[in-house]
Amino acid sequence: MKKRNNIAGYERIKIGSNIRKWRNIKEIKQKDLASSMRLSEAAISNIENDITDLTLSQIEDISVALDMPLEKLFTDPQETLNKKSVYSSNVENPSHYIMEKDFLYAMIGSIQKKDEQLKDVMENVIKTMKGITKNIKTD
Repeated sequence: MKKRNNIAGYERIKIGSNIRKWRNIKEIKQKDLASSMRLSEAAISNIENDITDLTLSQIEDISVALDMPLEKLFTDPQETLNKKSVYSSNVENPSHYIMEKDFLYAMIGSIQKKDEQLKDVMENVIKTMKGITKNIKTD
């Protein structure tokens, strides 16, 4: 989690990049988050780029929109995954394993979606290439 200096000398927490990462993991588009919060996409972009300071109320709204506990927004999902073993379960906190499982399912879903998009792109490239070679042969 990044911090920036405040005029008064206090360190200010920046959670915008965490919000962006969690939003992407949850496969929620920026415009959908903006709509659920009744903000513009530009406002969400400013939040995710730590240009706009957030109020507690806005953080609560984001946690509801992303369907995740508020405190998770203060953690970087990459750091969370690196610090914890995916295969270990926490006996004291069984929800820990469930959260890791949900995170992994979200990541798998995201990869599958990207794989489908890549497949479509490659099919279009092949179709275009065939069209080009067909035109070259007829010329």
